[in-house]
Amino acid sequence: MCTGAEIAVAQIAFTAVSTGVGIAGAIQEGQNASKQASFQAEVQRQQAMRERQQAAADASDAQRNSSALLARRRAMLGGAGVEGGAGSPLLASEDFAGEAELQAQRIRSGGEARATRLEQSATLQGFAGRNAKTSGFIRGGSLLLSGAGKSFGQAKDAGFFGP
Repeated sequence: MCTGAEIAVAQIAFTAVSTGVGIAGAIQEGQNASKQASFQAEVQRQQAMRERQQAAADASDAQRNSSALLARRRAMLGGAGVEGGAGSPLLASEDFAGEAELQAQRIRSGGEARATRLEQSATLQGFAGRNAKTSGFIRGGSLLLSGAGKSFGQAKDAGFFGP
């Protein structure tokens, strides 16, 4: 049969082990959340890079299509005997070229805006990861203090510190 002191020591030991497991779990949880946030941030940075690349490709395609359309227009005007390098046909061609460039700039601008949002989100993910890691250590410290206080109370109740 166990004495009261042996039972008290066992309670203190179980409290210490439980506290240790809780501390390790809290720290591990924080580190895992930090790793996940870092991974998400990297994914978003890669998506931002792809957005920029896609916008550049789309803008280039739009410029190429506009250039081909303008060339066909000039050929049709020339085939109809209209002088394309002067007067209204020239003004219309210049206007078309300006609109085509504006469209390409809008495509690039949209891609840049989406990429910037992704990068900002990645930055916030990085902050969240660091906060999760810190929070894990803080929870671990809180568990340590709580477990130490509980163990001290159990030791005091068992009479280890005198009457």
